[in-house]
Amino acid sequence: MEANPVRSDPPRSRIDAAIADFSQALNMYDPLRFRAWAELGLTTAQLRVLFLIRGESGVTAGELASRLSVTPPTISGIVDRLVRLKLVVRETDESDRRLVRNRLTAEGMAVCSRTARGGDLFSRRIMSEMTDADLDALIRGLSAFNEASRRVAQVQPNLAAMVMP
Repeated sequence: MEANPVRSDPPRSRIDAAIADFSQALNMYDPLRFRAWAELGLTTAQLRVLFLIRGESGVTAGELASRLSVTPPTISGIVDRLVRLKLVVRETDESDRRLVRNRLTAEGMAVCSRTARGGDLFSRRIMSEMTDADLDALIRGLSAFNEASRRVAQVQPNLAAMVMP
């Protein structure tokens, strides 16, 4: 019987370098976020909630809070603002009147479509400057990052709340 190899953590300096590069990549999207904030009056959190609702129309506030690792009152405030902006509607669930489902309005869908299209064009322009080998490396790296994130979420589902209490 062969012993399982012991997996050692990567040297800290590699993790630090990866965090710095990842942060820099995320910061490249700030101009898009700032445009959404300035032109649409939406925060990053509000945009995130819009996209979650778009991805699963009818999601409840509790489900949104769980996915974002925030409290239900936090989500309630964000959704309240989106309802006032006529981007989201709340509907009582026909089969269980205790549940309130959140859905995008036509205007909410248009905001998501415009924002997604802008992000897609922005990303495509940047990635068009990369070689095939670099794109393959990026795909492998992001896939590995996403897989590691799923593994961590299974053992520490509230990691965000733990690291920022």
